[in-house]
Amino acid sequence: MGSTWVHLLVVHIPVLLCPVALFFLIRAIRSSAVADSKIGHVFVLICAIATVIAYFTGTSSAEWLDGIIQLDQEQVENHGLWGRISFTIMAIAGVAALMTLIAYLQEEEPHPLLLRIVLGLTLIGFTSSVWTAHLGGILRRPELGF
Repeated sequence: MGSTWVHLLVVHIPVLLCPVALFFLIRAIRSSAVADSKIGHVFVLICAIATVIAYFTGTSSAEWLDGIIQLDQEQVENHGLWGRISFTIMAIAGVAALMTLIAYLQEEEPHPLLLRIVLGLTLIGFTSSVWTAHLGGILRRPELGF
C-alpha cells in the first residue's frame, strides 16, 4: 500500500507543476532572462523525477486497487500505456533540462535550441500527463469518463 500512496501523491506533481515550468520557460525565451530559464528547468527536472516515480509505482498501485475493487483491465492497460508515453517524454525533457542546468553550473551558455526542445517536450509531456491522469481517475471513478 505504501507505493500506492506514493503513486497517488507524485502523479499530481507534473500535472500541477508543468504549467508553472512552461510559464517560466516561455518567459525566459521572450526576455532572455537566465533566472527564469534556471527556474523553469529546475521545475521540469522535478516534473521528470515525479513522472519516473509515478511510472514505477503504477503497477503495484493497480494490483493493490484491483484487490479492493474490480478494475476494467482494458482501462488499466490504456492508463499504463499513456503512463509509459508520459514517462518517456518527461524523462527525455528531464535529461535535456539537466543538460541545461549543468551548462549553467559550469558558467557556460547552453545551446539556444535546447531551451526550445525542453519547452516543446514539456508541453507534449504535460498534455500526455493530463490525459494519463484522466485515465487514472476513471479507474477509481468510472463515472468521470467521457
